[in-house]
Amino acid sequence: MAVKTARASLLAFALCWAVIAGAQVPVPPLGGRVTDQTSTLTDEQKSALEQTLRSFEARKGSQVAVLIVPSTAPETIEQYALRVAEQWKPGRKNVDDGAILVVAKDDRTLRIEVGYGLEGALTDAASKRIISEIIVPRFRQGISTGASPPGSTGSSA
Repeated sequence: MAVKTARASLLAFALCWAVIAGAQVPVPPLGGRVTDQTSTLTDEQKSALEQTLRSFEARKGSQVAVLIVPSTAPETIEQYALRVAEQWKPGRKNVDDGAILVVAKDDRTLRIEVGYGLEGALTDAASKRIISEIIVPRFRQGISTGASPPGSTGSSA
């Protein structure tokens, strides 16, 4: 009898651990071009970035969205960004030419997730350059000091 109880307890523990370990950060609903769940951007910065992204979409047709979350843990930024892209589905239907910049502020990681329709224009190498040469320096400059929001200038890809 004690063996059955021990097995049942062990099974219950294993199931609970699997649920806890597999917990994912929920993907917020797409409410606009910029979703900042960390209050990193001021209202003015968010507005300016929204306008920049709106203008880019009007000129190029491709949609770009920005999501700033505290953390993606326990997932990697790549796993989380892919889930966001699958749920939000940025870009034109049947063209899949959208991109999402995901910033995990507390993890200090960023990722640009690109739809199939943009993969030729926005390669992994180009995305890494945009992150390292434009976005990261903007964050280092200090968004809190009133600097322009990351990604608001410097790239017209």
